[in-house]
Amino acid sequence: MAITKIMASRDEIIFTVSGDFTSNVISEYVPIEGGRLLSEIPACVHEGEIRIPRFDGARDRLLSKFRTKEDGVCFVSDLMSGASENAREYPQPEIIKALHGTEEDVKTLGLKQTLLNINILAIMTVNPKEETIDYECGGKTYHFIKSRIEEIDEFLIHMTKLGLITTLILLNSPRLFNSTCEEALLEKAVHPDYEWNAKDAFLSGFNMVTEEGQGYYQAFVEFLAERYSRADRKYGCAMGMIISNEVDSQCVWSNSGEKTAYEFTKEYTQALRIAWLLSHKHYANYRIYISLDQFFSGMRFRPTEPLHTYPGREVIDLINEHAVRDGNFGWFVAYHPYPEDLRYPDFWNDRAPNFTFSTPKITFKNMEVLPAYLAQERLLYEGKPRRIIFSEQGFNSQSGALQALTEKQAAAAYVLAYIKARSIDTCDLFTHHAYRDNPHEFGLNLGIRRYDETKPGGIGEKKPIYESVRKMDTEEENEAVQMARSIIGDELFDYLLKPQIISGEAEDLSTSFG
Repeated sequence: MAITKIMASRDEIIFTVSGDFTSNVISEYVPIEGGRLLSEIPACVHEGEIRIPRFDGARDRLLSKFRTKEDGVCFVSDLMSGASENAREYPQPEIIKALHGTEEDVKTLGLKQTLLNINILAIMTVNPKEETIDYECGGKTYHFIKSRIEEIDEFLIHMTKLGLITTLILLNSPRLFNSTCEEALLEKAVHPDYEWNAKDAFLSGFNMVTEEGQGYYQAFVEFLAERYSRADRKYGCAMGMIISNEVDSQCVWSNSGEKTAYEFTKEYTQALRIAWLLSHKHYANYRIYISLDQFFSGMRFRPTEPLHTYPGREVIDLINEHAVRDGNFGWFVAYHPYPEDLRYPDFWNDRAPNFTFSTPKITFKNMEVLPAYLAQERLLYEGKPRRIIFSEQGFNSQSGALQALTEKQAAAAYVLAYIKARSIDTCDLFTHHAYRDNPHEFGLNLGIRRYDETKPGGIGEKKPIYESVRKMDTEEENEAVQMARSIIGDELFDYLLKPQIISGEAEDLSTSFG
């Protein structure tokens, strides 16, 4: 009756079909909405399978969209054994602690993981004006700025030598993150509906609308995946990608113009799928993550703008719907459970979060709701819950009269939040947002060190939270725990360590919160 699964080996695309499959041909399309027809292939069924060559000449069909007259799966969703260049296990550190900093502090803090932002508009070029690394992708040649790539190489080689695993954060920022502002590249890579006049549209969504724009995204993803997942680690090691940032608040962090949640997530799911397929082509256990902020059920960043911002729960459900319908694949979740009000570190006093699936926000207080939600059968992937990383969050310390108090609260907050995250079976990483305070970050002081403009890199004195980070997962952890208990209180500390999650549906809050 339909295609139920599409797999890829090194040489073939293999379709599994069910029932009375009556289509005579399989039509192959460019993987964009309304994409052009690439070929029509005779559908010869043998023992419930159709096999076609993976390559049409030099062209790889791995990303193609396949259609028949019956509804069914239309994308490759499984790379068979031997189809990936590197099949070793993911080198998951036992310690989930992540951050970045000087080499001395990386060692002192016992860090095992870190993250790195990479902007497509900072490392690619259409019209080279300096030396480039040329890269073939999809039958076309793309140009990467050699000096920018060498900077990434240097960082990742250094982190790899220190024993850290890096997760890349892929961004599309026309104005920030070292964008070259090259007009020809902006025209191709920026989303066609990006709102240039919106002052807080810091990132664009990736261009899944045009064939040319998607080509640049494909090259961006595959170049990074291939270069940094090599078995010999020649250029350093990075084996995961977060695709864009806080996409449930897309008007700011993945701006794609006014879109319904369904429309936006359909495009975003395609970006995830492309990243998953191209990365798995090179490394069988590569990890691809969606990115969400703290707004979860019913509540959104801008309550009056439903075409710009969405509840994170709705985004998760819609990505799952698109993925399952078209061919399920292994997307994981990068979440940002900041305190309810980012100005205050004492998340144990948050008021909005609760311990149900209808919680308006997921913060450190109720972070266990996320793995419980993802453990529902309809959201499982290959029978297992999707993995989680807490990839951006932090504890602000104020200046002025409350500086000493809020710095102590931040130190206590890290301890409790870290223990809670470590207790989640599916959690692989827990980072603190900033190594040092950033004077340009919306008035927040999210570092574990103060900012000092007179020091190299602005790296100032250690805050109390520095010692919290250092002591966790060491013989001194109990000292940090006792400190945190003295500030939070034993009864509340113990309650928040093992809260009861109500997995059933509570009252729908969508009406209340717009």
